[in-house]
Amino acid sequence: MKITLKQIIKDYIELSRYVALGSLDGILTVLSISLTAAVVGITGGTTVNPLTVGLTGLSGGIAIALSNGFGSYVGEQAEEGKVIRELESKMLLEERTLDDTLIHQQAKYRVFMSMLTHGSASFMGSFIPSIPFFIFSDIYTALTATLIVCFSMMIILGCYLGRISKESMTKTTLKIISVGVLIVIISYLMGGGHGA
Repeated sequence: MKITLKQIIKDYIELSRYVALGSLDGILTVLSISLTAAVVGITGGTTVNPLTVGLTGLSGGIAIALSNGFGSYVGEQAEEGKVIRELESKMLLEERTLDDTLIHQQAKYRVFMSMLTHGSASFMGSFIPSIPFFIFSDIYTALTATLIVCFSMMIILGCYLGRISKESMTKTTLKIISVGVLIVIISYLMGGGHGA
């Protein structure tokens, strides 16, 4: 089975719902970690370095990207292996007879695409909201910019997911925004913003 970059890009685009979900994971992770880290510093009365907050959020984003990519790899590999073993059984073949066949190669490609899609989408979803922390030297400006970027991305993803599901884009967007607002509240409270 010959795989080209063009084929990988085409298949990546076809898996766009997973790209959207992975991106949402990254966005929400960076939103939570960065906001909590910033609030901890601010309420502690120390000078908060936006670069430190950005690196903290981005490290969480990298962790979720690796976790999503690896988790997808392990889960999909198990599922694809099960499907092939069941197919061998139905065909009255010995176990592992279909290894290294076109069917097996296609299964391995689907596992690869799942891992690539979940991992890279989570990374991009976490990288983009981290950028303001590397640009602005004032923590309040960086936080404001990150919140704007995160909620803008959530709106875009909500509209997109609502459109592909043929449901209300507004309802889907509001659901996603609600999760974002909940994360902001929890992060603020965990960071010490409750006044304790």
